[in-house]
Amino acid sequence: MAYLELKGIEKFFGEHRAIKGIDLEIQPGEFIVFVGPSGCGKSTLLRLIAGLEHIDGGQLNLDGRDITHLPSSKRDLAMVFQSYALYPHMSVYENMSFALKLAGESKKTIDEKVTRAADILNLTDYLERTPGALSGGQRQRVAIGRAIVRAPKVFLFDEPLSNLDAALRGQTRVEIAQLHRDLGATTIYVTHDQVEAMTLADKIVLLHTGDRITKHGSIAQVGSPLTLYHRPASLFVAEFIGSPKMNILPATLAAPDAQRSAITVGTSTLQASVDTHTLSAGDAVHLGCRPEDMQLATEPAPNSLPGTISHIEKLGEASLIYIDISGHDNAITVRVDGTTRETVGQAVHVVLPEALIHVFDSTEQACHRTVDLPG
Repeated sequence: MAYLELKGIEKFFGEHRAIKGIDLEIQPGEFIVFVGPSGCGKSTLLRLIAGLEHIDGGQLNLDGRDITHLPSSKRDLAMVFQSYALYPHMSVYENMSFALKLAGESKKTIDEKVTRAADILNLTDYLERTPGALSGGQRQRVAIGRAIVRAPKVFLFDEPLSNLDAALRGQTRVEIAQLHRDLGATTIYVTHDQVEAMTLADKIVLLHTGDRITKHGSIAQVGSPLTLYHRPASLFVAEFIGSPKMNILPATLAAPDAQRSAITVGTSTLQASVDTHTLSAGDAVHLGCRPEDMQLATEPAPNSLPGTISHIEKLGEASLIYIDISGHDNAITVRVDGTTRETVGQAVHVVLPEALIHVFDSTEQACHRTVDLPG
């Protein structure tokens, strides 16, 4: 039985359907990340779970109890907001202890809980300071500490790192991961940043946006980070997960097969370890391959496409090479380690390893890959 269960959750804002048919089971101790493009409803979904928005349809159960229509204060959840929501006139200690005082906890119990949380979050030396005397990262830790002292059944994080600079985001992300390992608490985390999603999550819930919500429902795919990376369920998932995003080229199915299919891109025919036996020769498909999975050759090579380098970005640890493929409007991206020796204007051949090609049918659903993959 799931610890937190969402059954057919719906949310409307006037005529606009923001959330459609969310069915989701979350187990004790799982770290779940809601991710998706702007407007997909990830923060709305978190607020529905928290009780900060009214659920218009479906049922929400926590630890065997129906909490669908309970007020937020009765749900045994704790939320960490993007804006920290700290009281500026109170000290760190007072901010962290405020909810406990309202609940009527004894001073001894409050001291013990705040001291323990401060120790976990390295805030012991800052308990007498006010939020204005703290850095952004420290203020975020105070907001987390305020949640920890309540010992909730589920922690809810609403884009907690979005106000921090890049270096601090990386550091705080590691701290949140360590905190989850130490506490073992069930956690739901909202972000638009797929690096946060990939590095923090036990399970990612990727949400649709726009007309896709009405057509397909709110959830695009649920799975481990590596499942979404290696086996995206649709073209939408494939293009969202991964940075730089997956290269997608319009193609034609030349020879369908249950194990090894032939795909035509322009004048080139490529082999792909993909099951297309339910499709027909001549069907329009999309071929996908990630920038880090492609290779460059200076001479014609098996399973390759000819092209010309149009731009190079040298990042230090890697280079991104943009290549115009003959007969296609959009350049594809190839990621190579280190600093490349290739030059703009150079003719190259882009090799797409057979086992690393994705194929999507005319409905943009993924064809099953027939190779063993992690995740």
